[in-house]
Amino acid sequence: MRARGVSRTGGIVGRLLAAVMIAALPAAVPAAWADIWVLDKNTTTVHFTYDHLGVSKQSGRFKDIEGRLEFSPTEPERGEVDVTIKATGISTGVAALDKLLRTVDFFDTNRHPNIRFRSTAVRPTGDREGEIQGELTFLGVTRPVTLKARWNYTGEYPLAAINPAYQGKWISGFSARTVIERSHWGLKRGVPLISDEVEIRIEAEFLRVD
Repeated sequence: MRARGVSRTGGIVGRLLAAVMIAALPAAVPAAWADIWVLDKNTTTVHFTYDHLGVSKQSGRFKDIEGRLEFSPTEPERGEVDVTIKATGISTGVAALDKLLRTVDFFDTNRHPNIRFRSTAVRPTGDREGEIQGELTFLGVTRPVTLKARWNYTGEYPLAAINPAYQGKWISGFSARTVIERSHWGLKRGVPLISDEVEIRIEAEFLRVD
């Protein structure tokens, strides 16, 4: 009789423990809420514009960019983005200027080869617009930056209807801009003849990881 009683009690305790573990499982292993996307470097541009001597606006861009995005159109406020730009990929259309910008007087690309933006929060401000708060790092300095962003599109690749190579591929597109003061990151050469304020404009496309 004693053995049966112990067995019965053990069975009850076992079932209770199993129920507790099952109930706790969703908290321990949260369901995936967003798709993972990778940046398409062939169709993504990061442009910068600055004032040159008060005479004209000059610009350039970065060409070598990689990035990862977690994003769901139904919950954009939970999105996260992490982008790395190769500083050596700077391009102004003037070879001598590009070479100068890679030196220790400017981006010092030998010691600081990467520029990184990592989001910390997303705040929707409209149906397809929002602010992406994050941290911008270059020249070894990390400071907060807010991008004003617009979500342009998420869906099947628009070329899928005419090009079988794109069938089954999904794409998301965004536009964003911000203005920074470059001296806050220690990039002071030429100020104020070359403006401290630099406008940054981004056009980004991301492909969904299946």
